Amino acid sequence: MTKRDQQRIERREQILACGLDILISCGYEAMKIRDIAEGLQISTGLFFNYFDSKEKLYAELIKIGLSGPENMLKFIVPDAKPIDVFEKMTFTIFEALKSDSFTAKMFVLMAQTINSETAPESVKNQLANYDMLTPFLPVVAQGQQFGAIKPGNPTALILAYWGAVQGVAENLALRPDLPLPESSWIVDILRA
Repeated sequence: MTKRDQQRIERREQILACGLDILISCGYEAMKIRDIAEGLQISTGLFFNYFDSKEKLYAELIKIGLSGPENMLKFIVPDAKPIDVFEKMTFTIFEALKSDSFTAKMFVLMAQTINSETAPESVKNQLANYDMLTPFLPVVAQGQQFGAIKPGNPTALILAYWGAVQGVAENLALRPDLPLPESSWIVDILRA
């Protein structure tokens, strides 16, 4: 990779990070390409070398946001102990939260976008099949059969788990100086 290619990748990441900050603080309607350009001290023309519009930038951020949950599904493997799935997944998420504020901010953006009435249809369509509950129901049910996961409604347990993860991420996005809880504390929500 040439130095120019590396610079282009870095500039794109800077635009994404700045756009993310503006989206979560102001919302899509209030976000202006000019604000991103000013925040990065670049021309608006340079922005358009990377993204055709603010909608395309938003769509790319949602694509990145969806890749995280898709990567979490890789922890569901045959013969894995159900509680190990949650331990490894939570540890991975918390390591990302600890090392990069972008991750915490993505949790905020995804929650805002799911509940947004002003997000463009193209972005809403990206989230049409977003579901972090259903894929984990069989894991919880299996863990309950083995006595590793507490009894109770599997959907409610997954909801409590993801709610805790989401809450930690959102708080860290707003207050990066807060201490990160131990990932095992979140898994204890499920542990029998």
